[in-house]
Amino acid sequence: MDVVTPFDGALACLDGKVDKRLGFAVGNIPDGTGREAYNGEGAGKFVTQSAGDIVQSALFKTGVKVINRRDVGSTALEANWGLRNLQTQMPAHFAITGSVNSLDFIPGGGAFVNVAGVGARYRQNRILVGLDLAMTNLATGQIVANIALRKQVVADEAGLFGSAFTDGNLVDADLGGMRREALNDALRTMLQLATYELLIQLMPPQKHAECSMQIDPRYGRISGAKTAGEQLEEYKQAVAAQAAAATAAITEDAYAGQTGTGNGTPRDVAASTEEAAEEATEDALAQAAVVEIDNAQSDIKPDEGGANFESGTAENDNRLFRFKRNPTIPPGGGPGPSPSS
Repeated sequence: MDVVTPFDGALACLDGKVDKRLGFAVGNIPDGTGREAYNGEGAGKFVTQSAGDIVQSALFKTGVKVINRRDVGSTALEANWGLRNLQTQMPAHFAITGSVNSLDFIPGGGAFVNVAGVGARYRQNRILVGLDLAMTNLATGQIVANIALRKQVVADEAGLFGSAFTDGNLVDADLGGMRREALNDALRTMLQLATYELLIQLMPPQKHAECSMQIDPRYGRISGAKTAGEQLEEYKQAVAAQAAAATAAITEDAYAGQTGTGNGTPRDVAASTEEAAEEATEDALAQAAVVEIDNAQSDIKPDEGGANFESGTAENDNRLFRFKRNPTIPPGGGPGPSPSS
């Protein structure tokens, strides 16, 4: 059975929005919590030890070119046998690394009621899990995107109990249940959301706006500082401001009798203003749209095993990925024009 999460739609929506020449690899994403569970059958880890494989699956859903760096044993073995030439291996341009670094068990609360041997009980506790992921440009070693996520997993337990004497016999009954979101399943959704966030942090907001709309905020939402959520909100505000300014200008002209067919009468002014507002919004969106990648002008250098994004400005840069913060200073000169966020 396929593993389905609330973020599958957004990940699949990115298919075709990323340059196919770029190769993505997943590095080490270890369990840094140090938490272990002990029971009668032995010891085990609370957190999955294969977070990197989950991120790799998430990348594959986006349609990008995924380069295997998780297990190169077979490739190296065939190279040692002289069956393969490692020089033919595809280079990776970006690598995702990080760790699952916090797992906190937070004490909860509960209640217990017993009246004449009959009663009820309720208890709740919480688990807080956190992770950090980063994307590195392998050509320069620069971290170009980063995200820290946390999720609260709530577990609760409820039950009924009672005791009574029947024909001289003691009858004791206890009925209850416990529910908790599976920890590793919750971690999978976090890793998928983090992977999505790393990719869109390097895109202009209008490129991923339609994909981000597919994410139900009940399952996860990223809106903090220096995130794609912040950039998307700024983009929406800019588009709304442009549309409002255009609408205000057209309304002023309409009342002056310079536009519309009603010579400035209120009814005709309202109709023309509404139509003009829609046109202004469409124009604002069209002006903000990013053109497709121009292969001839791209600075992608597969032979170097990385991508160079040091040149260009926000105004004339038509590549899909561009720095949103911490731009690299071009060699041999001072800081160039800073791309807009």
